[in-house]
Amino acid sequence: MMEGVTEPTPLDQRRLRLTSVLPVWVLAVVGAVLVLTLPEKDDFAWLLLVFVLCVLVSFVLQLITATKDGLVERISIASSGAFVVVLVTAVVLLAR
Repeated sequence: MMEGVTEPTPLDQRRLRLTSVLPVWVLAVVGAVLVLTLPEKDDFAWLLLVFVLCVLVSFVLQLITATKDGLVERISIASSGAFVVVLVTAVVLLAR
C-alpha cells in the first residue's frame, strides 16, 4: 500500500462522492446561471469555459482526496453531472 493512500469504508466512499462531486455540480450550476444572466455575445465560449473548469476542478478534488478506490467513478460522475448542466444551458441558449 502506498503511503498517504487509505482504503475507504463504504461510508467513506459515500462521503468522498459527496465532498468531491457536489462542489463540481454546484460550480457548473453557478457558471451556467452566470452565462445565462450576464449579457455576453460569446455565451457558448463562456459555457465551454465553465465545463472545462468543472472538469479541472473535478480532477483536483480527486487528487486532494488521495484515495484511489472509486477515482474513475467519482471523476465520471462529477464530469457527467457538469456536462448535463452545460447541455441544458446550451439548449436554453439556443431556444432564446
